[in-house]
Amino acid sequence: MYFKYLLILCSLIFPSKIFAYSFDQKTSDKEITRFYDFSKMPNYYLPHKYNTTKKAAQIENETLKVTVEPGMRGSTFDKEFKQTERALLGFKMPINGTLYYSFVVKTPEGFKSVDEQFDEVRTMITQVKTPPATHSLSPPVAVYVSDYGSAKCLEYKEGPSRDTRGRKNNIKQISHTVRIYDLYRIDLNDRDWHKIEITLRISKTNGYCKIVIDGQTIIEKNNLSNLAGKIKYLRPQIGIYRDNLSYNQTVYFDDLKFKFTPE
Repeated sequence: MYFKYLLILCSLIFPSKIFAYSFDQKTSDKEITRFYDFSKMPNYYLPHKYNTTKKAAQIENETLKVTVEPGMRGSTFDKEFKQTERALLGFKMPINGTLYYSFVVKTPEGFKSVDEQFDEVRTMITQVKTPPATHSLSPPVAVYVSDYGSAKCLEYKEGPSRDTRGRKNNIKQISHTVRIYDLYRIDLNDRDWHKIEITLRISKTNGYCKIVIDGQTIIEKNNLSNLAGKIKYLRPQIGIYRDNLSYNQTVYFDDLKFKFTPE
């Protein structure tokens, strides 16, 4: 009872768009904006089942520092197959519109992403999940810092394929991937801050995906089929998701901004 009245009081004091969206809400008819300067940890974020993020993420000099150690199995998938490690902060957003989010990111001195044979191992720093569809499918958009950096927008078509666990299904995943350094000479591993901007609209026929890095449009795709089945919400994530490595990796994040525009 008292909590309800407290919310009402807060809604009168603070701008309404802060309270326009419930975390259990699938759609919204209002614009939603949020900003995290990482002067402190966000009050609300979605960890994975085993919450490796609690150990991996900390605030350092008003930036978010994420360090993944060997064996950090955040999800059931990680535990079961022992091939991947992760610590990610996720945020729920509605599905009935366009999501824009941006942040700055850098890797520290000595950052590497190769195994004992010096083969490159993927290290993802952001993605947007669409639960429950992407429990078994790759996300519709993602950016990696491994191999100097790469970006991808994904679409889904009918056709025989296998999901991320090797099981047969009838969804074929088509990846539009760009190697950032090869085409734009932007090196995400040069220890400098880089601004990542992602715009995403989910649809069976009219999907949209755009990735901008340091003001340069890296990839932009229209009329995508980037919705696979029924989904509950969008979950943009930042942090580290990687294949197994025998050493720690650290990535720094700052100035995380979200904007959802209903359609």
